[in-house]
Amino acid sequence: MPLPTSIPAALLALCFLAGTTACSTPAPAPEPSLFVRLGGMPGVTAVVDDFVSKVSVDPRSKRTFEGVNLTRLKASVVTHVCSLSGGPCKYEGDDMALAHRGMAISKEELSVMGYYVDQALRRQGVAREDREALEGMLDKLGPEVLNK
Repeated sequence: MPLPTSIPAALLALCFLAGTTACSTPAPAPEPSLFVRLGGMPGVTAVVDDFVSKVSVDPRSKRTFEGVNLTRLKASVVTHVCSLSGGPCKYEGDDMALAHRGMAISKEELSVMGYYVDQALRRQGVAREDREALEGMLDKLGPEVLNK
């Protein structure tokens, strides 16, 4: 019994579509998150440890770290950077305005902190584009840190 003409035509069309789909160029893989490009948790932890260790002893900025538990601060900053950069962490600490309330951080002190963040990222071998991406995210927090 011969098949109706529409069935062989449909099968032919299906085979054609399956063949072209199998041979088509696959979609490019999504770009890894900034968190991944920073080196994941080990990379973020190394950057935070480096910059907090330096900024907390620099004469231009150390007053803001007096009496601060640096181990706890570093853990909180790691979680915040992880979250900001698309990592798996969920930052549940205070917002930046509340965390820095009453500290009277100056623009110079904030600039010193930015310098050490950049230097830490460079020492970790983070690409320029990725340094700029993270620094841009952190710069947006500046007004809150300055309580302005």
